[in-house]
Amino acid sequence: MEEVKKLLLLYKCPTKITNQKGDRLLIQAVLQRHIMETIFSYATKYFQSTGQHYHLESDIINKAHSLSTLLTNASKHRTGNDEVTNIALTKLRQQIYLILNNHGFTDIFEDNAIYEHPFIAYHKKQLNKITNELRIIKDDNEKIASENLAANIIRKVVKIFWFSLKIQEPIVQYVWIPYNAKMDKTFMEGTNFDDSDDIENLYVDLCYFPLTGKDLTSNNRKIYTPAKVFIRKDQY
Repeated sequence: MEEVKKLLLLYKCPTKITNQKGDRLLIQAVLQRHIMETIFSYATKYFQSTGQHYHLESDIINKAHSLSTLLTNASKHRTGNDEVTNIALTKLRQQIYLILNNHGFTDIFEDNAIYEHPFIAYHKKQLNKITNELRIIKDDNEKIASENLAANIIRKVVKIFWFSLKIQEPIVQYVWIPYNAKMDKTFMEGTNFDDSDDIENLYVDLCYFPLTGKDLTSNNRKIYTPAKVFIRKDQY
């Protein structure tokens, strides 16, 4: 429980946990936020590395960026139809990330053997170690099932935020809603309030899934998925 309280402080959440059962929703929310940001850090480090056989996904993205830069330079420094180039650049990006979304971080087939992608195999152990420090599961079967989910969770999160969002045109953005932001049902969803609550007095305690969409800083923003937030009924 003390580790969970430290996480709440890390995300500037002022609400205090008094008991595990009564504060279950908040505990689940902060664990989800921490798991997602941990996976983000794994992926960020991975995509900064290249050259090994298990860096194929990173190599593809790096080569795609290089090709995109070359094509952009061709459009700038050679005569021709720029519209054709712009359309080609968009389609190229979409197709590359579509392929990555399909094949990225799946099991590897090599030398007549199939084995788990090293990125997944290593980081699922790291993620399970972190989550086991933050929660206690007494039932052995439930613990095994929870640990087996780690690989799928890592793969799904990376595919969404590194591949799927970049298939869209324009590329879909994401942002974490800061604590103490005023609740706005047009782009936020909460699990610990209902329609009878006065929205004028609702504020974000913790965002546990980011807002995704296009032009998020403008009045013409288009929401892809609303942010998931844990709210409170007063402002700090």
